[in-house]
Amino acid sequence: MIEITRRAWAAGMLAAGVARAVRLDAQPDRTQWFREVRFGMFIHFGLYALLERGEWVMHREGIPLAEYEKLAIRFNPSRNSARDWVALARAAGQRYITITTKHHDGFCLFGSKLTDYNITRTPYGRDLIQDLAEECERQKMPLSFYYSLMDWHHSDYRATTASRSPVSKEFREFLLGQVRELLTNYGRVAGIWFDGDWDHPPEQWGSADLLSLIQRLQPQALVNNRAGIKGDFTTPEQELGARPKKGDDTPREVCMTINDNWGYSKPDQRYKSSTELIQMLAQAAGSGSNLLLNVGPMGNGAVQPEFVERLRDMGAWLTKNGESIYGTQPAFKNYYHDTASTQRGNRTYFHIFNWKPGATLRIDLDVRNTPKRVFFLENGETLPYKRNAGGGLSIESTHNTSSAAVTVIVVES
Repeated sequence: MIEITRRAWAAGMLAAGVARAVRLDAQPDRTQWFREVRFGMFIHFGLYALLERGEWVMHREGIPLAEYEKLAIRFNPSRNSARDWVALARAAGQRYITITTKHHDGFCLFGSKLTDYNITRTPYGRDLIQDLAEECERQKMPLSFYYSLMDWHHSDYRATTASRSPVSKEFREFLLGQVRELLTNYGRVAGIWFDGDWDHPPEQWGSADLLSLIQRLQPQALVNNRAGIKGDFTTPEQELGARPKKGDDTPREVCMTINDNWGYSKPDQRYKSSTELIQMLAQAAGSGSNLLLNVGPMGNGAVQPEFVERLRDMGAWLTKNGESIYGTQPAFKNYYHDTASTQRGNRTYFHIFNWKPGATLRIDLDVRNTPKRVFFLENGETLPYKRNAGGGLSIESTHNTSSAAVTVIVVES
């Protein structure tokens, strides 16, 4: 077991740039750190990576279980996979990681005592989740565990899909047992990310018992809303930009892919560009959401170079403009397309997409207070402004920063 003290956890959160992390346990709002990090890495990894056709390949192609199980005989990711994943997340400016400890195919990346269908019985021969937890602790990166309720490998679950019968007591005990392992064997857990609840109602999954177990063993761990009951945060999938409804203060995490698949898919070449991904991040922050951006490592554990390049580009942009993302809240609504706005303290950040260097642009912002300063965040260059007829600010300037993907103008009151 990895022993992570409260002091080490707090220090790690502080190193990740999360405000008030030192008082994590004492905070009246357990979600405060999560509201401030804004950008995380989702990792979908499992046997399916060897087939190179996405995480649903077993179900979608009707691969017999006995044939699919044989993949474990040659599953042997690099010993450096965990280290490289965390290093890449840090280079990208991501401030937490969520990994699939068990996806719908039932194969576990952790050394579960409740099934032999796990990574310790493969040529890798180790507990990959333990390796990742140790590396996250070393690199001060909060770690959350994705866990699928459905399980195509487990006979008790397969019986319910064939007959549409209720989930058995034995399978509910299996779920509880595996979640207990995740909560007790890997140190401090930032969150539990359930999935695959749609086949049965929450009372059949035993969702209330799962939540109670988490609250008892790791009360600081946040839980998402995919066990059929209200959690600490919501997880809209492939859905970006919707602002919270009035009075809705529930944290949100939009989970998105870089191409079209979650698990590694060699044929899928529909990569979003670095520019699109940076704009997605600004849109997420502007709607009060975290962006959980997925990577699906290849069968050897390496992240494909197209993903690495884009994540590093995002990190380079955040190095200069991260102040406009981390720890921010949505600012004013505006009528401009291809923009987003955030705020923190006495600063409002206006994100402008695709503003080409050398091009001149006039924008009107609904800012009523007289600003102390208006400037480009990236280089600090001051911008002239005046009051417009509606009482807001009129800013006219020529683009003069290195980034055309998202240019950030700061209005400091």
